[in-house]
This record gives sequence, C-alpha cells and structure tokens, in this order.
Amino acid sequence: MFVPIRQLALLSILLLLSSSVRTLAQSAPATTTQALPVHAVRTIDPADTNFSDLDFLRQEIGGARVVMLGEPTHGVGTVTQAKIRLIRFLQERMGFTTVAFESGFYALDRAEREVQTGAPASTATMASVYPVWTETEEFQALLPLLGKNGLRVAGFDSQIGWGNDEMLEELENFLKPEKGADGIAYDYLDECLSMMGEQNIFPPSHQIVLFNMQLGKVRKILERIGAGPDAKRRERAAFWLQHIRSVQALAHDYTTNDPAAKDSADFKAADSNARDAQMADNLLWYLRQHPQEKVLCWGAIGHLSGKVSSLENAELKQFKPMGQIVKAALGEDAVYVLSTLAGSGAHGFGYWGRHQTVPLPAPGTLEANLLAQGQEYSFVSLKHDAPGRRLTTYAFEFLPISGLWSEAIDGLLYLKSIQPPHAATSTVAVLQPATPVSFADMPSAKLGQQNAALRPPVKTGTALALSGTVLDRKTGKPVPFATVAVPARSAGTVTDAQGRFRLAVGRGELVQVSSIGYEPAMLPVQSATALSVQLVPAAFALADVHVIAQSQDPKRIMKKVIRAIEKNYEQQDYVQQTYTHRRIMGFDTLRHEVEYTGQEWTPAEYHHWAGGFLMLEKRPIKRVQEKRTITGGVDGRVYSEPGHGFSGGFDPVRVSPLFKAATVSKFRLQLDSIEQRGGETYYVLSFAAKRASHRATGMGFVKGYSGKLYVRQQDYAITRYESLWQHDTVEVNAIAHKYYGTKSSLRNYFSAVFEDHRTTHVVTYQRSSAGRYYAATSIAQSVETGHVLGRQPFYNQKTCDVYYTPPIVVPAAEVPDVKARPELSGGSTGIWQLSKATYHPEFWQTYQRPAPAAPAPTLEAGN
Repeated sequence: MFVPIRQLALLSILLLLSSSVRTLAQSAPATTTQALPVHAVRTIDPADTNFSDLDFLRQEIGGARVVMLGEPTHGVGTVTQAKIRLIRFLQERMGFTTVAFESGFYALDRAEREVQTGAPASTATMASVYPVWTETEEFQALLPLLGKNGLRVAGFDSQIGWGNDEMLEELENFLKPEKGADGIAYDYLDECLSMMGEQNIFPPSHQIVLFNMQLGKVRKILERIGAGPDAKRRERAAFWLQHIRSVQALAHDYTTNDPAAKDSADFKAADSNARDAQMADNLLWYLRQHPQEKVLCWGAIGHLSGKVSSLENAELKQFKPMGQIVKAALGEDAVYVLSTLAGSGAHGFGYWGRHQTVPLPAPGTLEANLLAQGQEYSFVSLKHDAPGRRLTTYAFEFLPISGLWSEAIDGLLYLKSIQPPHAATSTVAVLQPATPVSFADMPSAKLGQQNAALRPPVKTGTALALSGTVLDRKTGKPVPFATVAVPARSAGTVTDAQGRFRLAVGRGELVQVSSIGYEPAMLPVQSATALSVQLVPAAFALADVHVIAQSQDPKRIMKKVIRAIEKNYEQQDYVQQTYTHRRIMGFDTLRHEVEYTGQEWTPAEYHHWAGGFLMLEKRPIKRVQEKRTITGGVDGRVYSEPGHGFSGGFDPVRVSPLFKAATVSKFRLQLDSIEQRGGETYYVLSFAAKRASHRATGMGFVKGYSGKLYVRQQDYAITRYESLWQHDTVEVNAIAHKYYGTKSSLRNYFSAVFEDHRTTHVVTYQRSSAGRYYAATSIAQSVETGHVLGRQPFYNQKTCDVYYTPPIVVPAAEVPDVKARPELSGGSTGIWQLSKATYHPEFWQTYQRPAPAAPAPTLEAGN
C-alpha cells in the first residue's frame, strides 16, 4: 500500500483505511519462459492443521527471525485465509511468537497491554488493526490465535489514528510525577495530533517549530526516566521515546512532503519513503526491546518487500520499502519476504469496495506458467530457485513488472483463483423490543396540538412589502442574520449584517422573527410600515426563583456531580422512543424541514461522542420508524452538522469531557448563583474550556466551548445544560485555502470558508419512574455564513429538536448489531435512513407531538 490513510471526521464514522492505485507497470516483454520448480500446497484453509504440505518451509525460511507476510494489494479475502494458515504453521512448527501489523504503533502497544491485563484479544485487536482487515469475515479466523497464551500483537505504522486523546492522557499521566512536566503544552500537541490523525495533515495554522519544541520537553523528561532506578518506568519511557520519534517523523513528512495534497495519479512510490523508513525503525525498535521474539509482519507487499530498485520500473527505482531497510539492518538470512500471486479471480479494496478482475496473465509470465500447471495452490522459491533471474510477474498491485524479483521477494504462494473479502458477521442475536414505547406514555412531554399538515389554509389579504430592522432589546444593536418567516406557508428571509430585511407578505399574516440566543417574536402584519423589531435575549426562567448569596466552591460541586453520575443516570443498555424535528433556513426561505420518529438504543459502554479509543466503544443506534418531509429533500448530507446536538452528543452528561474526572480540570468553573425553586436548591454554574482542544471538547475544529449547568443540590444531578460552541473557522479556512485547486481529496471536504459558524445546544433532564435522570429534550441551533471557494456565498440557520421518552432497560442482546443490520448504520441521528423511510399520512394525522422545549439561551464565548 503506497498511500497514506485517509481518516476524515464525518458523522461517527469508523477508523477507515483507503488507498489509491497508480500504474506501476511499464511495457516490458515477459521473459519467464522456463518453468520454476514448485512445491504443491494442499489447502489454504486456516482450520486445517495437517501441515505436512508446508513442512518444506522449515528449510526454505531457515533461521529467519522475521517473516514478512505480504499481499499484492489490500482487498483479497482468499489471501487473508492463506496468510492465517501460514501463521498457524509458523507459530506451531517454527516457534514464531508475535504478529506485527501494518497498523498504529501506539494503538497495538496499548492493545497488547490490555490483553496482558485480561482483556479479550479479539476485542483489543479488532479496535486497533486497520478495518480493511478486521471488518472482513476471513480475518476472524486469526483472532483465536492471539492472546495471553497465543501470539503477541504489535504495530509498526507511524500514521496516527483516532485515539490520540487517550494517548496524550496516558503520556501526561506518565510524566506527571516528574519535574518540568507541568511546562508541556499538551493542548497544543493535542491540536496538532488530532489534525494529523483525522486529516493526515499538519494543521496549517500551527508551527512545526513549536510542535517540536514541546516534544523536545517531553523527550528530555523521558530520557531522565530512562536513566532512573525504576525498571518498569524505564521500560515505558523507552516506548514513549520511540513513539515520539515516530510522531515527529510523521509531522516532518506532512509539512515537507504533504502527501494529502496529492491524488492517486500524483502520488509516487517514493512519496512513501519517509513513512517506510519510520515503519522500519519502529519494527527494529520492537525487535531490540524483545530479543526473544520471532515476528511475523502482516501488511502490503509494497511495504514489506526487499530491494525493488532492480525491477524495471522508473518509479520503483526511487522507492525504498521498509523490508529493504529491515533486511539491511538484520541481515539477508534474518528476514524472509513471502507474498502471494493469483492466476484469476477478483479483488477489491475491502468488502465494501469496487471489485476488479485479476488480469489474464500474459504468456511467459510467472503466473501464466503456474496457471498452465493446473494446481490450485503451489509455492515458488525465488530465493533458492531463481536468484538473479529476470522474471515478469504481477506481484505488485496485479500489474506486470519485470526484473530481478529475487531481490524483492524470497518466496511466492500461488493461488489459482482469488476472491474479495466478505463482510464480518456477528453471532449476537438481534432482537426487537416486543412492544415499542409510545409518546403517549410520556405525559410531561405531550402536546395535544392539531397536526400542522391538517391546518386550514391561512386566508391573507392584500400583498404587502414588509421591511424593517431587527434589534437587540438589551443593547439596541442590530441582530444580523435573524430569520424573518411566515410559518403558515414556509416563506421567509434573513436580515443582513445591519439587521435589515424585506419580505413579501399578506395583510393579516403572522410573521415570526427569531435568532440564536433570543426569544422568538410573533407579530401580525397590518400595513407596510417599516418595523423596528426588538428581540429579547432568551434566558432559562425558573418559576418562583429566590437567589441566595452563599459562598460555594464550583470545583467541589462539579466533583460531586461527577461522582454522582453513576447513581443518577442509567448505566445499563436501554432503549427510548424519539421524535426529531429538523429545519434549515437559507437566505430568503425555509429550504428543508423534516420530522421523524424512531427507536434509539444506547449501549452501556457508550461514554464518548466519537466512541473513545479508536472508536472501540459501542455507540447509540437509531431506527427511523415514521417520516414526514415538510419542505425540501431528505438527503442525509443536507442535514449533516458537526456534533453539538446535530450529529451526535445529544446527552452531554454521558459523553462530554466536562463530566469526566480526568478532564474536568480543563475547564474554568464559576458559581453564578444559588437559586430556590419549589423548595429545592439549584446551583447555577458557568463553564468555559480553558483551551477548546479535542481533549477538552471531544470534538475537532472548535475554538470555544462554554455554557451553564443547573445542578440540583439534593442529589447533584444536572437538570439543564446550556452550551455555546464556536467553530474554529480560522483552522477550517486555512485548510480550505491550502488545498483549493489541488487534486487532494481534502478539497471536497473543506470547500468553503466561513465568516461565522456557531452552535447553541440545550439539554433538559427529567427523572424517570425508576429514579434515574435521562436527557428528555435536546434543542440545537446553528448558524453558518461564508462562501464556497470559487462560488456563491451561503447562509444557513439550522435547528434540530429531539425529544425522548424515559429509557427502558433491555438485555444487551436486544441492542441491534449494525454489522448484521447495515440498514441501521450511520449513528444515532437517523438522517442517513430518511431517504429510505416511507411516509404514512394516516400516522401523522393522529400523531401527538411533544410539547416544545424552551429556546436556546444567549451565551457568551469563554475568554
């Protein structure tokens, strides 16, 4: 695999690995005319442990300490099967002890440590190895071979995946006892590493010099620990020093080579030299640290091969794969490179990819000779039977290349026919709740209103040209980009930067004026007189509130809140019924509006918005049941919005770092007041992230995160959460400008620059009959203004209101498995199911919608 990972942060996605294939082949005559000796191989079935057909490999591989197990390209399920049988043989008959994957260096180190402390090897490995393998059915046969009494696991790839939050937390905790550790800017490192992990670039708004300076501080402390008396800390310090070297090499590659700026046509093999050099360095470090281990390397043959400069391809002559570096360091006989060939069949990048047919081997090629022999499986030794011989084979990316292949690959396992991998299936039974919960069971969230679709048409009088200005009643300043709409007929406009508007209306119509952070205003139209509309800043009104002047420590209050979460909020698997209403207002009209109901399952393991370390956690699953499109379309991309109550994170108490003991210190806390309501006391706390890093917010591209919390004193439960999210438009705009006009895939994901992008999110919590609190309503609003580069400006005001019934605890087996139910994939929003959901008018004619929740408040950005 010659290109970097593309890990883009959109909608609760998984840790995906992608690659693009270049044309490596040059026209060269096929010169493999004389057939080579072959060893017949009986089967590639991993379950077959009669290894008599593989005994010849003892002499073939000899005393090699490292065996590279390559594959022509990613996306061959048959090759995965063959490699697993080879691994079983090499473990049982030749004493190999470790499988090192072309996957994250830190991720697999952590996985191995988790396994050694009792975690299931299958769970730890599936979360750490790249999904191009783990999400295939064929890979599952390897999992029983791993674990405490089986093969160890390791990773050698320098690329960073999701999970750098946990990596930095672990590093910070490790260094904390040491002098000078408090002088390290972990949040700055977090911002850089998050961008490197999610977008495969170094953030354009940051400086590599400052990044290296902070890592230099880390290195000095680690070197001091490495020279200290504590053996365990010395061992961990050695790992961290290697990881820091790996991270710095990656950052240097991103800033100098910038592989993300190139598409598959521009990316050359030599562009991977820096990555291959670091992968070799990581593997060699592992071998030095574990001198007794014999290692099997799993990856693409492009990386694992030996010397390729003797192949007759101009591009490959500049490429130096990691296998060549490792061989040079350990010696020719210490490393054996093994890969596969195919005579026919198909391959595809993952079970989800576009499948391609294996080309018919040209006469005289190695594959053509093997195909003519008719054997299903056989093995060819280039090291012993074809040293220095010019061959033509399709060993790289199924493209014909001629040259001295014995310098690149030692042995080839031939498969007469291959097939793409199959999707992994789950053995967990998927059960649906016998009786879905109805909103009728939630009297506190019931609205007995007439269905909007059945309202009689509004009779309007003479058409009028309404104009005016929208002002902030408190400050007298204009309210830019406020929405001025006629709800009865879904028409409207938006105020300009000075708060001015014009709108064609009918006499007698009701006009609604609204904006994020203000109470909406309704006014009847009687004339075309210019209006001055004053909006009142919204506030959370507590009935019969009495404010008490009393000194309390907000940090102490938050500590009690966090300690009480396990008792106050449901910790088991549960299911809820939901009602969701989404709207998008453009410059002059309501563009999209949809409402839908559904079931949502929340697994007990869910505690982080993106799924925690490498998205290992299970996440909520939504099943849309009924849908009504009011205006516009139902394409999920239309309604997509980054987190903050739109595409995840509906329950902040469950997922926000604000409510985690390890990260609450990243916030400034202030006690605003202590209020009495109905004989009960409530603390009103304001919060603001000291630095809106990924570790503090749980999300990327955020420059400000602040808000208020309402805490019930009796049990320290959060009853209301208010937040303001300010998106990092500086960083987003820098990426957009950098990659605009390039062939990079990033130009598609960062195509716009923003003048403003902010979101408010309000969640109210209610207490169920079981005595535990749950998020009953989630009200989110966002505004974004800017322009698509090279195109027109845009203004979008989006809302997403979600209402929940009380949770019902269910057995874990009743939580659907999205691998077995792919129609439920796409996270807990349901927006990706809308296009397939059907509309039943009879349902909506009688459906009782929940009562509207209080609007979003005015929140100031944290300083």
